[in-house]
Amino acid sequence: MNITRPPKINVLFVLGQLGAGGSERVVLDLARHLDRDAFTVYAVYFSEGELLFQFKEVCQKVFFVEKKKGFDLKAIWRLAGIIRRNHIDVVNAHHYAQYFYSFAGAKIFNRCRLIFTEHAVSEIETMPKKHRQLCRLLFYQTDAIIGISEQITDCFRKAFPGHSRKMATIRNGLDIERFLETVDRTALRAGWGIQTADFVIGMVANFRRVKNHTCLIKAVHLLKNEFPQIRLVLTGQRFPNDPENTEPEIRDLVHSLDLDPIVIFTGYRDDIPNLLKTFDLFCLPSFSEGLPVSVLEAMASGIPVIGSDVLGINETISHEETGLLFPSDDAEFLSRAIQRLIREPQLCSVLKENAFDQILQSHSMDQWVNKYQMLFRGVI
Repeated sequence: MNITRPPKINVLFVLGQLGAGGSERVVLDLARHLDRDAFTVYAVYFSEGELLFQFKEVCQKVFFVEKKKGFDLKAIWRLAGIIRRNHIDVVNAHHYAQYFYSFAGAKIFNRCRLIFTEHAVSEIETMPKKHRQLCRLLFYQTDAIIGISEQITDCFRKAFPGHSRKMATIRNGLDIERFLETVDRTALRAGWGIQTADFVIGMVANFRRVKNHTCLIKAVHLLKNEFPQIRLVLTGQRFPNDPENTEPEIRDLVHSLDLDPIVIFTGYRDDIPNLLKTFDLFCLPSFSEGLPVSVLEAMASGIPVIGSDVLGINETISHEETGLLFPSDDAEFLSRAIQRLIREPQLCSVLKENAFDQILQSHSMDQWVNKYQMLFRGVI
């Protein structure tokens, strides 16, 4: 007997830019792993970046929509045309700006489903009053509102209690197998002049003020005399015309503290699983996060993690169970946490094992993708 398959669902992801930020890499992984027998995947972006080629590899089509600064009605009209011409069934917009620009195209000029995925508590908390009022109206016609962490979803519920029934949490997942492959750690480190006996602290984050590289650099400065084998590897990039860019001042700070022989700037890297294998410790001192992919990746790689005790990070790291937390922007406290892990290898082993178990239980790729696939089917 012939079994008729249901028609494929056309899904359009809408992104602000295709640089190698956390949310962009998350969407790329989701697009890559959706069931191609059930879904056809498209993507729209407003600004180019390093991930463009990879998105083109995994999507049926990838579209650039030019958007001027400020409100751009033409960008809304262009996006609406893409939705119409490609018979899009579900639009999944990531971050508020992309949701705002997607709404008219999905719900006014077309009749497709619209899902808003938010990656940061700060975007909700700092939303201007007029946009909060607008959201209350737009949410009536929005099919689902997703937070990538419970903290984000709770923030949504408090800000927009009348729409709570549409809200849910889908935590980011990881392709764990990518982080289990063996690499020549010694050779990778030697490429940066790092010796076998050196203790390498790593941070993977683009140079933006919210990431607070300054705190980690100051902590390393406090430790350099007692632990001369410390090295700091900073992986990330700055985005053109970004008012929050901090790379120049971070480089100036490193130089002023005489840390040039210790700190290595790698720039953008597309081999994060290999890169992480060179680290002895991972640190993320951000002022705020959504659900930090870089921390999850470090945990999956078997590296002990330290993070600031702020929203997003403290949902990912359980203090003294899966990692260590320190008060936000407290370089002295952070230096003591680093010192503790250097001196207590047994604690490192316990933290690494617990963290990896957490990744397996709560952040597997299959669980994550299945939840989104059920969501996409459920709103149709």
